[in-house]
Amino acid sequence: MTSKVLQGGDKRGVLIIHPGALGDVLLSRPALFAVRCQFPHHEIAFLAGQSVGALLCGAGEVDRVFPLESSYLSELWAGPDSLCLGFRAWLSKCDIAVGWLPDTEGGLSATLRAVGVRSIYLKPALSTDLCAEHQASRYLEAIQASDTHQIADTPLVLSPIIRERGRLIVQGLIQENRYTVVIHPGSGSRHKRLDAQILVPVIEWLFQADMAPLLLEGPADREAVERVLATIKIDVPVIRGLDLPIMAGVLSHAKLYVGHDSGVTHLAAALSVPTIACFGPTDSRRWAPLGRVVSLVSGALCTCRTWSAVTECHERVCLQIAPERIIEACRLLLAERRTVPAT
Repeated sequence: MTSKVLQGGDKRGVLIIHPGALGDVLLSRPALFAVRCQFPHHEIAFLAGQSVGALLCGAGEVDRVFPLESSYLSELWAGPDSLCLGFRAWLSKCDIAVGWLPDTEGGLSATLRAVGVRSIYLKPALSTDLCAEHQASRYLEAIQASDTHQIADTPLVLSPIIRERGRLIVQGLIQENRYTVVIHPGSGSRHKRLDAQILVPVIEWLFQADMAPLLLEGPADREAVERVLATIKIDVPVIRGLDLPIMAGVLSHAKLYVGHDSGVTHLAAALSVPTIACFGPTDSRRWAPLGRVVSLVSGALCTCRTWSAVTECHERVCLQIAPERIIEACRLLLAERRTVPAT
């Protein structure tokens, strides 16, 4: 990508297209940062899921959101005559479009060129043409952006209002002077999560260590949370029914987070919450969360060669993680946290 100096007139634009889920989008933050650095005077528009787009827009990492839930992406596929007037007017001032999706027949690129977008970089981040190992680096490579790691240690910024709403929710559930530890028993797939029998001793240890464990339940996590509640012998509050910004507000007040390879785990890490990520069939070398303090825990090496094999696997050796290993990771991160002054 190359940047041009603007000569007066309205602010020009850069369109970034990311149709991925929460965790995938958060792993693209270094690429978003690279685009921002290369085009500091442009308006950065993000065509992505509405919730995560709004989260990044509120953090100042993008300037405008075109939600995937609306018709913007389908309009681009359909051709220039299908673009709504407002979207077409914005694209007419757009200098460059980048995105992580296939365009094998060139239809999307043709629409963008027809409305005046001069430079277009579209490639799926799962492409076998890419050489980088970690997904964050693959996002950079796909759009031919320079690798940069500054953003990996830069926390996602939440508005004071969102943080305060999160604080009030946490305050209503725990006793004063106890560290809040958020445990997310679910994940995007049941094949990536630990059995309740592994998580329950960890939660009980946190309780005995005078911490305040909270269970976080997302829209697809009911079964996983119920399994934990059916196994554990202590009362553990459950936080459920939160939209993404408020969930982020709650997570921002946690002293520790324990989860799987999931979007929520990537969110906790992006907020600089000390994060324990339990990995199983997915490869942490490819999908590890980006954050200041992330501890990765896994079982034996997964020998399943395809996701189909993962779904049929009954041994799940990659997710047989001794609770003591997770407890030790908790102990180490909590000890480090106590040495860091509160912000």
